[in-house]
Amino acid sequence: MLIELEKARTRNNVVRIFREELDGPESWTDGFVVAANEEMVLLQLVDDSVRLNGYQVLFLEDISDFAHPAPFNDFQKKVLALRGEKVVDPEVDLDDLAVLLIDISEEFGLVTLHREEVEPDSCEIGRVVRADAVTYELEEIGSDARWFDDTFEYDLYDITRIEFGGAYEDALLLANDDMGDNAYELSDDYEEEFDVVEELDK
Repeated sequence: MLIELEKARTRNNVVRIFREELDGPESWTDGFVVAANEEMVLLQLVDDSVRLNGYQVLFLEDISDFAHPAPFNDFQKKVLALRGEKVVDPEVDLDDLAVLLIDISEEFGLVTLHREEVEPDSCEIGRVVRADAVTYELEEIGSDARWFDDTFEYDLYDITRIEFGGAYEDALLLANDDMGDNAYELSDDYEEEFDVVEELDK
């Protein structure tokens, strides 16, 4: 598989990657291979509107199949060329997962982390403030673009997918930057909201 991924990278072709056990047989990822090693592959994603939309890191052990080139490779490459969009190497190192998370957080501001085997229907978005060989500590941002007051610790090798530099992460950072003093959630707000829910349940 690694040899084929390297071929796709050198030929600048779109690949289509399947992870049937995690995503099901009808889901896939289209993207350009930016880098790969024996454990991970880094893709620059091509979204449904045929635009480059951030990066994704997948683990080779989770990949059930992939197509090189992708079914609409020629069309996708032509549209991207007409739009002047080019593949850009984010220059992150795949050799150490903990270092990778810190580098992404520092360079891009946010990282989206999926732990699909333990939390299949959700993900965490934030910046990794500490990581070692076993765990990582994440300062999370909510869907309202406010940082949580507390950080949260997770097991490093529960991660099954990493995304960064996409339109949604950019939107969260843009909105958060505009909030000024309101960029963080307040613990008192959490308690008030919890009290309201308890009263409604009575």
